[in-house]
Amino acid sequence: MKGKKINVLLYANQENWLQTFHESVKLRPNYIQNEELVQFEAMALRVNGVPLDHDEYFNMLVDLEENDTIFVLSEHLDKTIDQRDFQALQEILQRHTSEPKGLSINRLVAMMYGSQLLPKLADDSLNRHLQLKVIEVLSMFQQQQSFGLLSNDFRRVLIDLVKWLKNHWAKWMATSNVDDEFPRIVWYGPLKPSEKYFIVLLIKLGCDVLLFDPTGEDAMIAIDQDEQFTKVYNYSEKIPLEPFPSEKRQRQSTVGYRSSQHFDRLLTDGNAGVFKAWQFQHHIPQALTLRMTYDDIFIYAKEKAMIRPEFKVENKHVIIPVIFAKISGVTTNRDEYWSRLHQLIGPQTLLLKQFPYMQASKSNFQFHYNHSLDKGRLSADKMMQSDWWQYREFPAELQKAMAVTIINCCENPTIKLEKGESPDALSVTIFKYLAQIPEEIIRLLQNYDYAQDIPKIVVYDNGQGQSVTREDAILLAFLNRFGLDIVLYNPTGKLDIEHYITEQSYDVHRLDDMVFDMAFQEVTVSGSKKIKKFFDRLF
Repeated sequence: MKGKKINVLLYANQENWLQTFHESVKLRPNYIQNEELVQFEAMALRVNGVPLDHDEYFNMLVDLEENDTIFVLSEHLDKTIDQRDFQALQEILQRHTSEPKGLSINRLVAMMYGSQLLPKLADDSLNRHLQLKVIEVLSMFQQQQSFGLLSNDFRRVLIDLVKWLKNHWAKWMATSNVDDEFPRIVWYGPLKPSEKYFIVLLIKLGCDVLLFDPTGEDAMIAIDQDEQFTKVYNYSEKIPLEPFPSEKRQRQSTVGYRSSQHFDRLLTDGNAGVFKAWQFQHHIPQALTLRMTYDDIFIYAKEKAMIRPEFKVENKHVIIPVIFAKISGVTTNRDEYWSRLHQLIGPQTLLLKQFPYMQASKSNFQFHYNHSLDKGRLSADKMMQSDWWQYREFPAELQKAMAVTIINCCENPTIKLEKGESPDALSVTIFKYLAQIPEEIIRLLQNYDYAQDIPKIVVYDNGQGQSVTREDAILLAFLNRFGLDIVLYNPTGKLDIEHYITEQSYDVHRLDDMVFDMAFQEVTVSGSKKIKKFFDRLF
């Protein structure tokens, strides 16, 4: 029986890269699985530098190491080789070097496969796939070396590829077939030449790979300068290489201290300067959801976007650090609970207390969705030119930002699939509801100066009546992507957005007590508080 073809594409979207790394490739764009083809997008990302919170970075590495479905290859690379394999490989290399121009790559790989130097798995499609990708990597090496396959490094690279394929790929895929998920790999620190080519081979095979380099030196740039095989995510800070962490660190610095560090860096950064009002009006907002404690929420919430850690502008995109959190239950101190909630409510806050907020619709948007495609992908221009586009009265730059964000939500959804729902059907559903965003939300977006105060959505769901719906969740996911702060309060402790939005997309903070039917306490400002607020603004 003819085997399946495996087509591996490079996942190019760097937004929420850690969340995407944990998710199934079946949720990513362009996934195809049928009798003849398996196609998916693999993530390959070079993460250079570190975020402002070093502890969070190294604790993330520990989490990756402790995940049984992820292999930290840099810390567990098996460099042993069977002597029979080594001898067989030496004979092939000797024959290769005895030829004036060396053996052809196809001939080399055929001899290696015939000598059982390449793993033979139960699935013939995987075996064929491996041979093709080894040929591609050897061709890449040949093109990048002055003397091609007769260079001094070729022997070392070939031996290492053989032993690591047997020591790792063969074990990872021993019981797998072509339709199964491929391994997820983490590498920390520098890379030797052989290791670089092995990483490229794993990427070509279909593995998700994260390459962490806190020094920012980016070893892969030597063989992938044009980002053909890997994409790059750069943090602004670089630090000397430290050993891979063996345990989690305690949180060493307060969020206030980290924020002041970030502000100091902004003031001393010659590229930052002082941002003018509406300086980034024609840029596209791109959210970076911050991970934080319950206390952190109310510190970050006061800060302008440009003061928050990891705010940056690159490639006509504004990277906006945002809050997306659910607060489950209430604190024992009720006054403190309400005081903190009220801190979040201001002129640019929309408070939602009645659900559903978004009305369910039985309209079929498949026709509109199909007519918004250009070469198989949603087109912002086609969307904005369509009859159904209800946002045309708003500024063109806002329309473009909304269209791009809608596309992002459809192509890289954080909304969970319902039972029996296909990824394509989910994309159409998201598309439909984001074509019907209420006008009060649009006005909030229109007044959003991306470097300044961040608009907020505060959701209060006390369990009385209907809870947050899937349609509401689609809107919240869009607003999170657009760069708004979202804080959802549920004093009952019951599940709501957990039913609809992937858990990695937001933080959940569980408080002391679970309380049912607790009415919302409106903001009251006494005369003394008004005076205090006046002096707060002065100082």
